[in-house]
Amino acid sequence: MLLEARNVIFDIFKKDRDEEIKEPFYTDDYGEWIIISHNKFLIFISSLIYKSIKKAGLKNYDLYIIQYIEDEKIKNLVNIKGMITASGNVKELDLANIIKSSLGSNGIVGEIKVFKLKLCNSLFVFFNIDYMLKNLKEVKGHVKLLFPPIGVDLYNIPYSFQSLLKSIIEKNLGINCSISDVDIGDGTRLKLIAECKIQQTLDSVDQLKKALEYFSVTEPKISVNRVNSRQIELQIFINQLKTKAFIPLIWDRFIIDSLRC
Repeated sequence: MLLEARNVIFDIFKKDRDEEIKEPFYTDDYGEWIIISHNKFLIFISSLIYKSIKKAGLKNYDLYIIQYIEDEKIKNLVNIKGMITASGNVKELDLANIIKSSLGSNGIVGEIKVFKLKLCNSLFVFFNIDYMLKNLKEVKGHVKLLFPPIGVDLYNIPYSFQSLLKSIIEKNLGINCSISDVDIGDGTRLKLIAECKIQQTLDSVDQLKKALEYFSVTEPKISVNRVNSRQIELQIFINQLKTKAFIPLIWDRFIIDSLRC
């Protein structure tokens, strides 16, 4: 099921005209998030997913919404991507069926994909659901919605590790690049070399540096070396990597062996 909607994160801030948007930001090991408490559709759907997680027998769970889109042409049709962190275990098919049953009691479930992986003694479950809500109920609560770094397109999640870095570099610098070498060592640092084509002088890498701070405890180091009049080499070094911040963006393509718990 294809959804036609704009990829504008602030579209989810829907409420009565006279209300102000006062949504706090939240940061944890997995990235940066906006706490949403006013979008009735999102809060209700999230409450159904929470019930499904509990019914599946998972413990110490938390729910993160990675992408939420309301279709512009078909009323009440939404797409929702998310991540569940928990302890315990559950079969992917069993959880998919539980979520489908819970959502199905209040609407029509289209395509549903569920994937899980184990990292650092924790269970991560990722889901992607097309859903038409038929019966909206008023519930109170809040949910965390991903606020990604500049250069990340929510539609493209999950990325591969290299395609994520390539997208961030290209969109922040406005140039085409190919990554020739990536080294994340023991999962605490990142060294990357990229070759980029340029049409004119590259004035600054400050915007790229700002975007990469999403994954770094300290300020990223970026050096630019000119290869010829139309090509430069970028060297990026992050000394203290926030490795877990990659998890919501990469999912099953995450380099498990590189994560240091």
